[in-house]
Amino acid sequence: MNKFFSQLKKEANEIRLSPREREVMRRALLKAIGKPKLVKSPFRVTQSPYLFISSKLVTPLAFVLVIAVIGGGTAYAAEAAVPGDALYTIKVNVNEKVAEAFAAGAEARASVHANLAERRMKEAEVLVERGALTRDAKEEIETRLDSHATELDIAIEVVGRDDPVAAAELSTRLGSALAAHSALIERLGEEADDEGSREESRRFASALRERGSRLARAEDGVAVMAMRTDGDIAVQTFAKSGESSVSASVTMRGEAGNSVAIQLRRNASSTLEEAEIKLNALKNVNATTAARVKAQIGKTRDSLKKLHKDDKEGFEKALKDAKTLQVFIEAQEKFQMRAILPAPDIEENDEEDNSGHGSDDDREDTSLTAPLPF
Repeated sequence: MNKFFSQLKKEANEIRLSPREREVMRRALLKAIGKPKLVKSPFRVTQSPYLFISSKLVTPLAFVLVIAVIGGGTAYAAEAAVPGDALYTIKVNVNEKVAEAFAAGAEARASVHANLAERRMKEAEVLVERGALTRDAKEEIETRLDSHATELDIAIEVVGRDDPVAAAELSTRLGSALAAHSALIERLGEEADDEGSREESRRFASALRERGSRLARAEDGVAVMAMRTDGDIAVQTFAKSGESSVSASVTMRGEAGNSVAIQLRRNASSTLEEAEIKLNALKNVNATTAARVKAQIGKTRDSLKKLHKDDKEGFEKALKDAKTLQVFIEAQEKFQMRAILPAPDIEENDEEDNSGHGSDDDREDTSLTAPLPF
């Protein structure tokens, strides 16, 4: 009996789709996705109570499905594609559509679209670095970014009905990403050889900043208040637009409802940790630049420790600074031939020379770069 199961396992492990079969399935899937008109199904699909899958596993499982359908090499290669590449259609119309389909719940959908929006910004950075951000490519990225932002707004609104703290925190994360990537795109665009690419870079960075400003203005009209009553925490939100106003409330127990500030502090702290790990792994930065970026990380971390636990605005700024550091460090890792990471323009302590004049070595090192946009 054991021999039978061993043989069965061996045979099962050797089952593979032939290249022709994979190609047929891939074409059929692309054809179905490319149909201009979709008919709404008369059947309503609900999540099974017997399916216990964490939302954190949704994206990996979705990607496994993509690999099974179109082949691992194609799926992985498509992940690095940008507008203009042959595999970009696979990336946005297959890989990402499957990830969206597997997002169970409003918060999962919000997270997926937030990640996809950041993907679009990273694609723009690759094109800017290549000097290939044409008007058509910029418009395609902006159109897709608008779509993700719309889906994100809808998902956040749904999340906010039950968990206004999570909704506000998702919105703040997006605002931090917009600020960080707009700064990086502007930096990369300044060094582009082609004037057309420089102009499109400036326009795209400006559009991202404006989107972030609109998001901030929208958040200014929303207030979140938390009150503790007999061990429970009642969270209430108020939104006002013109002469009308609406409010919603939900009661949560224990640490879960300690306000938006707690979650922002956690996110800022974890983002700084990720940035520091990535910085330590970099091999293409000189000691002076690395030391100054580490000092900026330390400064941001110190500011987190000094903030009052309810200082939402302070934690928002800390998260924005942490995200900017993370984005610039990741860009330095990706574009190794570029001097992206500079010495920060905010000195790490009062003993530093704040006059803008350092040693001859410092001036020679920092002349190749510009200060971080804090």
